[in-house]
Amino acid sequence: MESIGEKLKITRESRKLTVKAVSLDTNISPTYIEALEDEDFEKFPSETYVVGFLKTYADYLKLDSSEIIQLYKGYKIGESATPIEELTRPTKSPLLINFATFYNQYKNIFFFAAVALLSLLVAWGIWSVTKSDVTVDNNDSVSKIKQDYEEKQDSRITNIRNLQLSNERGFTLVYKGEAVQFLVENKEVVFLLKEIGENSVILSFINESKEVTLEMGSETPVVLEGCSRELLLSLKGLTESRAKVMIALGKNFTEVKKDDGVENSNVKPLQEGDNTKVIAQNNKSLKIVFEVKFVKKTFIEIYLDGNRKQRGFMPAGSTERWEASEYIQVKIGNAGGIDGTINGKAYNFGKSGQVANKIITWKKDVKNPNLYSIEVKDW
Repeated sequence: MESIGEKLKITRESRKLTVKAVSLDTNISPTYIEALEDEDFEKFPSETYVVGFLKTYADYLKLDSSEIIQLYKGYKIGESATPIEELTRPTKSPLLINFATFYNQYKNIFFFAAVALLSLLVAWGIWSVTKSDVTVDNNDSVSKIKQDYEEKQDSRITNIRNLQLSNERGFTLVYKGEAVQFLVENKEVVFLLKEIGENSVILSFINESKEVTLEMGSETPVVLEGCSRELLLSLKGLTESRAKVMIALGKNFTEVKKDDGVENSNVKPLQEGDNTKVIAQNNKSLKIVFEVKFVKKTFIEIYLDGNRKQRGFMPAGSTERWEASEYIQVKIGNAGGIDGTINGKAYNFGKSGQVANKIITWKKDVKNPNLYSIEVKDW
């Protein structure tokens, strides 16, 4: 039977992919890719990094990532008596557990509904392919943009990719002649990869009469008419035919700053400058604000009121801000790799190398029902 490393390496070589090309597409360091193929797992800071990179690499090679991770579990159990379930078991929110129970009760109904939905999707897909050779990705509004651009510029857009930003950022692999469409609040943004140079690309913003040059390794701010947020564009990878472009949202030109954790005048901090203890008529006016600065490359998984919003590795130097009404669940692969604040107050999640699993919520005081305080506990 092939080992983990052999399976990864043989699959990569069979597809004529170099380690450098894989690193460019997956954002995994070549050193770590070679370590996975050599099964040199001691090179990784923690088990969380190994599991995360294995999943990313296996998915990229179109292998069964769950099978690869199970092989890794067996490898570690055979190597040491120390259990690794804490790092490798899937993280589930309470909502997912309740949904699983509900599904088991009505799984027959779900099955027939899924068959009907699949039939509709297949019919829609056939209709879309026969109608146009341009991928519009569930957003017909860009069809008109494509038509208008081709009439003005006398050139074709070969494909239109739809991108959904997560936590105000996202990246896309785009070929020359392709366009990328995404939303910034209510503003539709579409840019075309017009030219590819040796270490740069030229993006043309459709219907904006604006062209931007992105240089490898530098961040370029872009302000569009009618867009409430500044765009921060970075060129993260480049080949002869395609580019890897990172998109992040910058300044909010319409933002009105509020005190963290205080939605309106009905919520009063118990002490000035401390929004972790407040007086409120009920918890409907409260919010939890979790801000993080990543001082080291760190794995993080975030649930906001039961909905997963982030899962993956964040680079050192990046910052994130999340808000929730009732609770925030967080899993951090390297607790010492972040500087975190909750409603503006610093909180220490642990030391370097430690895994932190926390739930952040509001707790009502037993003696004073109008007094609420932030509670952080294990989950």
